[in-house]
Amino acid sequence: MWREGLEKEFKQTFINRSATGLMMVIPFLGLIYVANTFLTTIVIVILSMIVYLEWSGLTHKKNLALDVFFIILFTLGVLSFNVFFLYNLTALLALFWLIFSIFLFINKLGSLNQNLITFDNNILKLAVILGFLSSLLLLIQIEEINHLLILIIIVNTSLVDTFAYLSGSRFGKTPLLKNISPNKTLEGFFGGMAASLIFALLMSYLYQLPTSMVLIISFSAFFSFVGDYFMSYLKRRGGLKDTGSILPGHGGILDRIDSHLSAATIFTFLYLTFQISGI
Repeated sequence: MWREGLEKEFKQTFINRSATGLMMVIPFLGLIYVANTFLTTIVIVILSMIVYLEWSGLTHKKNLALDVFFIILFTLGVLSFNVFFLYNLTALLALFWLIFSIFLFINKLGSLNQNLITFDNNILKLAVILGFLSSLLLLIQIEEINHLLILIIIVNTSLVDTFAYLSGSRFGKTPLLKNISPNKTLEGFFGGMAASLIFALLMSYLYQLPTSMVLIISFSAFFSFVGDYFMSYLKRRGGLKDTGSILPGHGGILDRIDSHLSAATIFTFLYLTFQISGI
């Protein structure tokens, strides 16, 4: 009887997560199909604003003046230097995600300054969100295949999340980082990475993409796990289960796009760096 209960819970949770995932993905697929760069830019900016507002709602130490200052600085940077500014900000945040991933997987997050990785850190909030926004604004400016690149990020990260959940729920026995998120397993990690690799090979074949794209997609898939653990760590420190309740099966907007925050930044940095290097 208990096994039937678990099966029912698994199916219901999976249905909720799938429905919510489609609610998030379908609008972007529509944008990508229409391929209107201006409209896509507007939607990405609005999404970033929603994420900012949700994170701000979780902050105990609000600093509106600091937020406004950095947003104005970001806007001036984009208007004055555009690609140069966006690329360097994306590179800076890619470095942050790399450093965070090292501390994460050697299980040394506790050695970091306790005021650094927390919802109350306004600098962290702005840096992560503006880094995510910068990466997508950069991709939009790449002519011809800009919408394809955004499609790859969205679908790849969604596949990682879905198959990590499926394989983890069905076969998961080995906790990956138990002290941060005990329900996430090594089996789930490999399931998500396998799905990403298959997707990368398929996209490379269908669109005749360079071999380096397989590496970029797979590497960004790894960092989708990093973004997921990043948000789990923030919620654990803040004593929260979810960042909100607007999305059934996922909680808040941040719960849904946590993986995208890191994956988009890493994908864009690697893609453009490889392009610049001629790889």
